[in-house]
Amino acid sequence: MEPARHPDEREVIERTLAWMRRFGYVTTSTEEAAARAAQFGELGALTYPHGDPEGAVLAAQLMVWLFLQDDRFSELAPAQGRIEDLADHILWSQRVLHGGTEAVPEPYLEALIDLRTRLVRMAVDAEQVERFADGFNRYLGAVAAEAIYRARGITPSLGQYVRLRESTILMRGMCFVVIELADDCYLPGPIWAAREVRRCEQAAARAIAYTHDILSGMRELYWPGHTNLITVLADHFHCPLDEALRRAVYMYEDQMRRFDRLARPLLESGDARLARYVRGMGAWIRGNLDWSMNCGRYHVTSPRPPDNLPSLFGT
Repeated sequence: MEPARHPDEREVIERTLAWMRRFGYVTTSTEEAAARAAQFGELGALTYPHGDPEGAVLAAQLMVWLFLQDDRFSELAPAQGRIEDLADHILWSQRVLHGGTEAVPEPYLEALIDLRTRLVRMAVDAEQVERFADGFNRYLGAVAAEAIYRARGITPSLGQYVRLRESTILMRGMCFVVIELADDCYLPGPIWAAREVRRCEQAAARAIAYTHDILSGMRELYWPGHTNLITVLADHFHCPLDEALRRAVYMYEDQMRRFDRLARPLLESGDARLARYVRGMGAWIRGNLDWSMNCGRYHVTSPRPPDNLPSLFGT
């Protein structure tokens, strides 16, 4: 096997922007500036620093698809009272993920066809493709549940939100599958499904999800009715936002301790593929943190909630 190649960040950035132009995400200089500020290419390079650069490029473009379809369908459709648009999008996405070949009605789905086609080409085993499709289906189901909460103005319970977030963050079923592709570490079914591997993946996914919620929370608190770990904790504990934020940070730190504890025996197991896979999860945790701290997507010019933002939830 050839030595691992580290992806060139500039290459990942430019190829991601070219892909966005191809599928109509970027059509003007203003949109390109916004795309560069969001730093999707940097996210791919940071979270896949090992192995084949094609993995980092594919991951960056998958992130574009997920973030922007979330903006357009998961958030905008319920806000406009057109939840049926999201339902149609979910059904078409599932069709594409399972190999549908008929013409699709809009560019987001054309982009998804391209992503799936390239993932199939990179996969070393058909099982990886099924993992991706099944994980994506779980994500789409959670998106539908989240849209129902938003459309009805309901804050999910803490337990509901944790389960929801594990699906919407889409680690095990997508991002970690790309680790296998990029770093030549396909895990046969019995290893991939082993309890200790699943528990380690869960801790990594939760740490990544809670990082996102903490660092995107200030922006999302400006959106009435938006659900975030911070607002869910405030509702659950009937506490002010600053206390809810401290609780969210504690939850993140708890999952990081859990990940470190669970990862150690896997790294020392003697299985080189499993060690690379676990190393990839660690890279994802750190890369996501670095990206979230610096990208323009979560920047708030004045980091003080507006006066009309509630100081106590659930009262």
